[in-house]
Amino acid sequence: MTDEAVVVGTVPQVKGTQVTARCPECDAALPFDAADVPPAIKCGGCGTAIRLKVSESLKADSGVDRCPECEGEDFYLRKDFNPQLGLAFVITGALISGVFYFFNMDLVAYSVLAVAVLIDLIIFRRLGEVTICYRCHSEFRGRYPRVAPPFDLHTADLLEPEWQRKIGKR
Repeated sequence: MTDEAVVVGTVPQVKGTQVTARCPECDAALPFDAADVPPAIKCGGCGTAIRLKVSESLKADSGVDRCPECEGEDFYLRKDFNPQLGLAFVITGALISGVFYFFNMDLVAYSVLAVAVLIDLIIFRRLGEVTICYRCHSEFRGRYPRVAPPFDLHTADLLEPEWQRKIGKR
């Protein structure tokens, strides 16, 4: 067995919180490890340089207290699942059910909906949670204790425009 096979087969140890920042220009996802992050990262899509200030608790994976991109302190929790993919799943289930309903196969149509709900419930229960910044939508994954509240629309309505004004989008 060669040394390359051993290196490829090993799983890298995560030192701190995994952060996925969002480019303010093109909204590209820019992942990095908070434990050893440079003072700035560059977007591969548009070339925008993003300055980062990572707190000590974020580096140590002991908590999310301040966003490294926008320096905000307001976060919320959601399930660690792509919302667009979830919506596509629901729409697909509804369309398949609608086809059966159109052909007067009501029992099959309702069965398709029931199976879709069961699959959704199983996936929902197995997923972990991710912390999201209200302002810049950076995502935080790690072993830190989850203390942020669930999403609040009023808070989002206040903080998202503030960040958009700061980066010149409004």
